[in-house]
Amino acid sequence: MKKIELQVSSMSCAGCEERIGNVLRRVQGVRDVDADHTSGRVQVHVGPGLTDTAALASRITAAGFEVAEEVEA
Repeated sequence: MKKIELQVSSMSCAGCEERIGNVLRRVQGVRDVDADHTSGRVQVHVGPGLTDTAALASRITAAGFEVAEEVEA
């Protein structure tokens, strides 16, 4: 399993964490999501070769949040 970590701005509460988690769990290949609004980080565990960072960032952006960057995990 691969871990992708993204820095997401504009997450301000537990509800934001839940929204991002729900959106990303619908992406094929996503196994688990851990969003933390205090650090602004979202960790996504994916199966090998099933999704990529751009697809995840696009879903987060569509949900109304801004992806600042991919963080080296």
